[in-house]
Order: sequence, then C-alpha cells, then structure tokens
Amino acid sequence: MKKYLMSAAVVALLIGTTTQANAQKGLNVSVKVTPQFSSLQNADDKDNKAIDKETTFRTNIGAGVGYNFTDNVGVGIDVLYSLQGQKMNVILLGDVDQKLGYVKVPLYLSYSSDVSNAVGLYGKIGPQLSFLSKSEATTNGKTIENKDKYQSTTFGMMANVGAQFRLIDNLSLQTGIYFDTDFTNAEDEDYIFYPTNRAKTYNMNVGLQIGLKYQF
Repeated sequence: MKKYLMSAAVVALLIGTTTQANAQKGLNVSVKVTPQFSSLQNADDKDNKAIDKETTFRTNIGAGVGYNFTDNVGVGIDVLYSLQGQKMNVILLGDVDQKLGYVKVPLYLSYSSDVSNAVGLYGKIGPQLSFLSKSEATTNGKTIENKDKYQSTTFGMMANVGAQFRLIDNLSLQTGIYFDTDFTNAEDEDYIFYPTNRAKTYNMNVGLQIGLKYQF
C-alpha cells in the first residue's frame, strides 16, 4: 500500500511540476530586434514622376513586458527605438535619404499557443504611439537636420504574427512578420514650406522580428 501511495505522490508531484513549467499565466518579459523595410507613403509623391522611391532598409530594437490572463491570452506593452524613413531619387536634387528615428510604444493584445510544445504560434495586435526623436536628410553627401518638417507624435497600429520555439522551460525564441503603420500625418502641416493641399504622409514598416520571451 505504501508503494502505491508513494508512486501516486511522485506522479502527482511530476504533474504539478510540469504544469507549473508549462503555465503561461502571469508576467513575462521580452527583448526583440526587427530588420525592416521602411517607407513614407504619400499619394502625391507616388504620382510625381520627378520622384523615384527606392527600397529602404532600416531596423528597430527594444524590450517589452506582458501579462497573460489565461495560458493563451494576455496584454503587453513594448518600448522600441525604430530607425526608418525613405530613400529616393529626386530630379534636380539627386539621391535623397530621409532618416527618421522614433521611440515607439505599442500596446497590444497577445495570443500564444501551448508553450509546452517545441514549436507553437503567437500573435499580437494593437494601437501604437510614436515619438519623433530625430530627423535628417542626406543629399549629395550633405546632411541637414529637418525635425521641424515632421510631427513630434503620430498614432497608428502594429501587428506581429509568427512561430515560437521552446528553448528551455519558461524561455522561448519568437520570430515572425512585424508590420506597423500610422493613421495620422507624419509631416507637420504647420511647417513653413509645407505644400498647399498636399496629401498626408504615413509611416509604414514591415520586417522580421526576432526576440526572446521569458515567462515568470
């Protein structure tokens, strides 16, 4: 009888330990980096034959904290530093590289599949505030600061979906497609040289986010 009781106790302990290791409820922290393609979307520029936009490669990096209400669903907030902008060739000016730097704060709803699996899925979506930290344009080797041309704050959204790989208990590698865009004009309409009736300009980025997530 003692044997059976001891065996049952061991099994119960193992089940409890496994459940604790695999649980996703509670606090988690993460670090991430995103190589990304960046652009400034403007309908007037798109139709302007004098402007030839080029593929622009940038990156963002940051950290986040989240809280899961269930094993699968939670909320999170990140703080990211994002380098972005637009390269283009402009007639009479030549090559222009508009560089923008933002501190971004996305607040999102998150979903994660069972962390006990070696491979799973995750997704995040939510609103985002972006705070302009720097702006400069390089033309023919000459760089000028033009922060007054752009809004200090923009509002938009982000989405991130991909796969997660369990490395050890409580630590996962996450990698997936990251997308964000603004809903508000990135350019400042009060800028002294802002063209009359110009279409609004929207930041847009898409990239591959790679990060580590630790579940407490």
